[in-house]
Amino acid sequence: MEVKETLVQQGKNVLNSMKDLKRLAHKEGRDRFDSFERFNANKHSFQVYSKIDAAVAQMDETQRFLQYMQNFGECFDSIRYDFEGEVDELLVEQRYLPVLEAYNEMVIGLDFEKEIINVKRF
Repeated sequence: MEVKETLVQQGKNVLNSMKDLKRLAHKEGRDRFDSFERFNANKHSFQVYSKIDAAVAQMDETQRFLQYMQNFGECFDSIRYDFEGEVDELLVEQRYLPVLEAYNEMVIGLDFEKEIINVKRF
């Protein structure tokens, strides 16, 4: 599997973990925290894969996806050390869609148009 294909697949893993985390944003406790950990693990893997190829790492689309992932993750900073921490669900909703759109822009930039997701259904 080439770097671009791996990056696209890992990007999709990030989106799937984001979807689960968004769904659990209103809950407190272990399930939400476990989902947060999965999101961070997937995000970290994406960051590592993105650095394998300097040209891919420097693409505006890749950088935008990384930034929007970071913005989304910041919504959950309160639960990093407190399972019961409060999460701003409205902010989660506001930051979710831009990540999906950035993913689509990135896969187009990587010539993987077949991996575009339907942002309204995801």
